Amino acid sequence: MQFLLGSQKKNGHHIFFLSGDLNYDGACRLKNAFIDALSAGETLFVLNLEGLKIISSHALSTILKISYLAKKKNGVVKVICPEGNVRDVFYVLELGKVVPLFSSEKELWASHDIAIRDSR
Repeated sequence: MQFLLGSQKKNGHHIFFLSGDLNYDGACRLKNAFIDALSAGETLFVLNLEGLKIISSHALSTILKISYLAKKKNGVVKVICPEGNVRDVFYVLELGKVVPLFSSEKELWASHDIAIRDSR
C-alpha cells in the first residue's frame, strides 16, 4: 500500500498524518518534512498514525530520532496510535516510555497534562 503524508497546524501543534505502509522511503519523507518544520521554528509535533497499516523498523528509528531532535529544541513529539498492529509494535518495544502515546486525537487534546508538557 502506498504511503501518504499530510500535515496541518492545530492548537499550536504541527500534525503529520501518516497512512498506508510506512517503510524506508516514507520514513525519509517524514524525517525531511519534520526537519523543515523544526527549522521553521516549530517545536510541538503530533504524529497521527491512525491511517498506518504497516511500520518498518527504519520508520520506528526515525520516530525516535525525530523525538530526540525535538527534545534538543525544547520541543515534544506526541503520537496518536489507535489499537491495532502498529500500536502493538509500540507496546512491545515500550516506545510509550520515549514518546507520549494517545489512542485518538480526542484523547490527546483532552489530556490533562498537555499544557504542562507544552509549556516548555
